Amino acid sequence: MIVDIEKIVYGGKGLGRIDGKVVFVPFVIDGEKVEVDIKKEKKSIVEAQLKRVLEKSPFRREPLCRYFTVCGGCDFQHIDYNHQVNIKKENLNESLRRIGRIEHIPDIKTVPSEKEFFYRNRAQFKIYGSNIGFYKRESHTVIDIDSCPLLLEGLSSLPTRIRPVLSLFMLQPSELHVFSSKDEILLKIIFSKKPKSIPVSLKNIKKITGLNIKGVGIYYKKGNDINFEKVLGDKHLYYKVRDFKFRVSMDSFFQVNHYQIDKLIKIVSESVSGSKILADMYCGVGTLTIPSSKKVEKVFGFEINRFAVKDAIENAHINRAENVEFFPYETKKAVDFIVERGIEVDTAIFDPPRTGLNKYIIEKISSVESLNKIVYVSCNPATLSRDISSFYKRGFKLKDLYMLDMFPQTYHIESIAILERSL
Repeated sequence: MIVDIEKIVYGGKGLGRIDGKVVFVPFVIDGEKVEVDIKKEKKSIVEAQLKRVLEKSPFRREPLCRYFTVCGGCDFQHIDYNHQVNIKKENLNESLRRIGRIEHIPDIKTVPSEKEFFYRNRAQFKIYGSNIGFYKRESHTVIDIDSCPLLLEGLSSLPTRIRPVLSLFMLQPSELHVFSSKDEILLKIIFSKKPKSIPVSLKNIKKITGLNIKGVGIYYKKGNDINFEKVLGDKHLYYKVRDFKFRVSMDSFFQVNHYQIDKLIKIVSESVSGSKILADMYCGVGTLTIPSSKKVEKVFGFEINRFAVKDAIENAHINRAENVEFFPYETKKAVDFIVERGIEVDTAIFDPPRTGLNKYIIEKISSVESLNKIVYVSCNPATLSRDISSFYKRGFKLKDLYMLDMFPQTYHIESIAILERSL
């Protein structure tokens, strides 16, 4: 069947139409005419796979990675990078209009990544049999890879370098997590059950891999939990961004794009500048909290991950942020704390998981009369749009909007929305 691709939708697939039905096709570009094979057909939707491109877009290019289209990690390697950014900008705009019902959307400021490849400081590899890699697209089959061009250059060949180490274990690991500050590396090896022994030292791991590994954490699964067993070396490393230094532990979170963290910090800290009392509701290790503390009088940081809170407290000390207090609270408890203590927060930062905010959090934080600004950092335009719509009903309006490309070669969108309360 022949399909004209009208646009690329959020999720990475191209949208076309056949006999009145919407057709979704991966690995195409808007404006292309393609031949497809139908995979699944429902009442009004058809899922298809690309057979060949009949009329190519001028934005089409050769993918860099030989695993592209098989590995589920990337969606857009066949698309010129500038056009990827434009696609994401349109996806964000459409989401706000369709889901959020926002009529007047400010011009979206796009912030492309300095590097479109070799930018990730973090990855989670799956292990099955002799295969080390990522899941095959739309399956849980592990694709065996020797390198990944999204990882920082020092990390990209990790699958090849780590194989000899993993072969030493009597019990096969199920996952391998890696995090790097560019100069140093942390590894987190996860087993399906508690290992009886660890037959290798940190010194040997460094020698075998040829990498500057600062620490290796040994973990195992028990039910739905991942339990810590022991660490070889250190459990944290230090990450420098601009004039700030952050301690990040194996069990903490840090932004993944090495080249965009600085821009994220700059946008958020400038957006809160001049505020008196700031609440950072998902503060992590203080990545946004501490730089923002230099622009305001007082900051409260809230984070459910107790390891991240320990890092955040240490980071406040390292960066001499004396006007910051951190609390190991999940967000519901955090907003209750603000309301019950009568803390006159005038600005709040939200950087929630993909699920966004729930109604209780939105209602409770909106009840704080002193609150006049919200900085919402989101990795999901659908839940962002839904939540902005809820804030609109409570007197807030969208004043500024950024599309910060944290995830080149993928459909994922990182955005920063600045909302202000209408007086």
